[in-house]
Amino acid sequence: MKPSGRILIVDDSPEFLDTYRTILGTEGYTVVTVEDGKSALQKLDEPGWDLVLLDRKLQGRFGPDTGLDLMRDIQTRAPGAKIILVTGVADAESVERAFTSGAYDYLEKNAYLEAILKIKVRNALEAARERRMAALANGKREEAIRELWNGVKTERDPHKKGQQLEDLVALLFKSIHGFERTQTNRKSLDEQIDILIPNESTDPFWQQAQSQYFLGECKNWSKPVGPTELDSFRLDIKRRFGRCRLGFFIGIAGFTQGFQTRLTTAREDDALIVTLDANQLGELVDSRDRNAKLKDLHARALMASTRDT
Repeated sequence: MKPSGRILIVDDSPEFLDTYRTILGTEGYTVVTVEDGKSALQKLDEPGWDLVLLDRKLQGRFGPDTGLDLMRDIQTRAPGAKIILVTGVADAESVERAFTSGAYDYLEKNAYLEAILKIKVRNALEAARERRMAALANGKREEAIRELWNGVKTERDPHKKGQQLEDLVALLFKSIHGFERTQTNRKSLDEQIDILIPNESTDPFWQQAQSQYFLGECKNWSKPVGPTELDSFRLDIKRRFGRCRLGFFIGIAGFTQGFQTRLTTAREDDALIVTLDANQLGELVDSRDRNAKLKDLHARALMASTRDT
């Protein structure tokens, strides 16, 4: 699934603006570019910014460090947005000043720009999402769960729908005691994890899972998920060297017969994988006791794997 996010880029170099648009646009982000501080301030009055990529040295009335001087205005006008300061040379003084002024990260314009840009932008957007989700009080969280579930059922844009599905699943786990530190979109150079659920539950049921954390995979496809995706998810779990023994695979359109057959032919050293289609996800959304509902889904998956081995 491609990510989503609304990004404002402030840079007085048309060449670099084209580079940013090409790299980030193909990643699925909504990208808006401006070439000076005045235009940036006008755009920042619009709501909904997730991230600002800010060039350190803009040509403007504030002098060579115009970008740094804009930091406070960005924080005032778009308080929920993360800021990445972009610089030609990341000297210690400017980096320290950027962090002191409230920047989330910095980025050098060098030969590795494309690869590092993708990672830093994704991390910044994920941090912004986690901050918003963590700020939800219990009442607000339930309201957000309902809104996200409605979005998953009605959204036509596949990127937005996929993001809503991941946010929904993360909030559902966060609503269960012991899983409050659930994270989304954990990405490294060689893999991407949709949902990571640290298992801090004091419930003996989840302690017996002998899993330090659980992994979650979300597919918002319009067609059932096949066995290839199951094999890939199993590989993600196996890379955890025994620290993860339980996975949750959410497929909105369900799962093919090939997937189900492969699922029930697990070897003893394979982790248990619990599947949820749209109906089961809806039941979890509506449940007054999500911990009990999750246990029930786990028990069904365990019975199926035991019966067919």
